[in-house]
Amino acid sequence: MKTLSIILAVLLVLIALLGVGLQMFLTKGLTTALNQGVFPAVKTMTGLEMSITNASVNVLKGRAELQGFEVQNLKGYWEPTLLKFDECVLELDMLSLIKRDPIIINRAEISGAVLTIERNKERNFNVKELADALKPVESAEVPGKQKTTQLAPAQKKAAPIPVHIRRIKINTSVVYADSKRDREFPLNLKLTASDLFTVPAEGQPDSLIVLRGSLADDENSFVTDLNAIVEPLTDPANPSFSASGSILDIDAEFLKELLNKNDMASGPFTIKPSISCKKGQLEGSRIDLVLNDLEIYGAKIGETTLPLQIEGTLQKPRVNLTAALRALFSEQSTSIIKAIGKDQLKEELGIDLNAKPSEMLMQGLTNSVEEISDSPELQNLIQQIVPGAQPADSPATNRPALKETLSNVLFEQLEQNVKEVKPGDTDVLKGLLNNFLKK
Repeated sequence: MKTLSIILAVLLVLIALLGVGLQMFLTKGLTTALNQGVFPAVKTMTGLEMSITNASVNVLKGRAELQGFEVQNLKGYWEPTLLKFDECVLELDMLSLIKRDPIIINRAEISGAVLTIERNKERNFNVKELADALKPVESAEVPGKQKTTQLAPAQKKAAPIPVHIRRIKINTSVVYADSKRDREFPLNLKLTASDLFTVPAEGQPDSLIVLRGSLADDENSFVTDLNAIVEPLTDPANPSFSASGSILDIDAEFLKELLNKNDMASGPFTIKPSISCKKGQLEGSRIDLVLNDLEIYGAKIGETTLPLQIEGTLQKPRVNLTAALRALFSEQSTSIIKAIGKDQLKEELGIDLNAKPSEMLMQGLTNSVEEISDSPELQNLIQQIVPGAQPADSPATNRPALKETLSNVLFEQLEQNVKEVKPGDTDVLKGLLNNFLKK
């Protein structure tokens, strides 16, 4: 009996030592294992270089911490890092790790995260290249061999382990860097989410994801307010969700190339998405671009909405931009023609388009007809006979005054264009013309 007690005591000591050793490894040795073992293997498979400053797990508390995590940017890009964060904290329900129905993560919080989305000089995006590189390679079919539709028992996929993340909070800065334009747009974003499930079960609520933020150096720009309702993520590559919201006051620099190609210009614009995704398929989805201070062919249109219908899949979305632009030009054709016509009229005639109609006519005539521009008497006559040029009770519109003006115009034209009329005949001719017009 005494011997059995000694054996049990030794076993307990060994178990305790193993527990302490395991905890020491999880606290101190995990960082080395990741940096020297796991991350090099990931680099071999994907080409991604990763590193971490500290990683530790407290089994008793069900808490895991990662600090100083960093992913280097891809080759061919200027920015040094693609993703990094200061700290990630996971709090797990330890009993759920044993039951696994589901594994419950009570809290997942990431702070000090920076995601860099970069477009290089070849107009390639780093995140797009990374996504393409991580796609599974599809095996080529052997010609003439019938495709098998059922996997062998050993090849069947294992049932996924259900995971329930009760609360997520991520404070991050998303930096859009354009190497070609040598510009950066840092966005401060806060993402919160609740009740994310990886395997559906009866009675599960839909997950709610909320994204808020704005431009880092201007809180009034890139004002982001997006909401998404997500079904359980049974297939992360083909999710089902609906999203809506708005991103306000975006720098028009993002659309400069597109607008210039279509002889358009705009001030800051707004994005209003309305996305419906069912198992990766985009159905009935659209994004409205609200363009402020829009100009087309130099014609000032003002605020205009450009609706972009989205089709296809989440992996390969299709936007019929040509159809949207045609609809916009068709809708604004009258305004464009009117504005362009006014500009051409102003350029050709040199008139003020904000003037009264009578003033516009006078400007056009005097600027275009040399005889009128050189004749004060003709200009006086036109001012009197053009409708709206003078008030109804104005002395200039009464009959005697009009006859006198007409007499002055005729005499002026005779004096300028008839050689036989001499300066000494002025009074005689005026008298004859006045007597003639009085009849």
